[in-house]
Amino acid sequence: MDADNKIVAFAWGAFGGALPTIAKLASTYVAVPTTPLPALGLLLGVMLWAIVGGGVALTNTSYETRQAIFAGVAAPAILASLISGATSTPGTKVSFLDISAYAQQETGSTTTGSRAIVISPQVDGGLPRATSIPVTAEVKTGDQTKIIDLGEIKDLSSPTSFTLPPNTSQVFVSDEPVKTTDSLTNIDLSVKTAPSNGGDLLWALGGPRKFEIQSLQVAPAKQ
Repeated sequence: MDADNKIVAFAWGAFGGALPTIAKLASTYVAVPTTPLPALGLLLGVMLWAIVGGGVALTNTSYETRQAIFAGVAAPAILASLISGATSTPGTKVSFLDISAYAQQETGSTTTGSRAIVISPQVDGGLPRATSIPVTAEVKTGDQTKIIDLGEIKDLSSPTSFTLPPNTSQVFVSDEPVKTTDSLTNIDLSVKTAPSNGGDLLWALGGPRKFEIQSLQVAPAKQ
């Protein structure tokens, strides 16, 4: 076949290679229009699939248009299923850690002279698949001040309870402080997230979409 036919076959194969990702993107925004816009990493992923699809199309003995498109679609679909299978294991491990952390918090809630405080998150953007926000307490005893580790917030989809030691003067969520009083039992946590270039590249290649925390703010819950 001449060069012109090869170029046309590569172009149709590239279209086929990019088609599954474009369809997934379209279905995502149709189902949830408020989904954050993709990062530039997704465009790179689409380009990679286009190159793979075009390359596979050139391996056909015939450069007929329909076969080129089908060849382009088939290559990313097979590789995407392999990527999805490879990334399924970490999810189970994270769930086990969450259960362990919750059990530890519940056990510590019986400490004499302590009290519980609930941190309720509100997320602007997509939920991160893995979260680790440290929570500490500033405890004053006489002239001494100590910083005590209370644990971590590992789930932004629901409130998390922590046990405050006696004489706690402040609670720090990451580096954000909240003054504690006898009446303070709830803290509002506002979290803003955004997709990352690397996360959206993996999303385009068939992996789960990941979001990163951009900023967070804390304040006593409104009564």
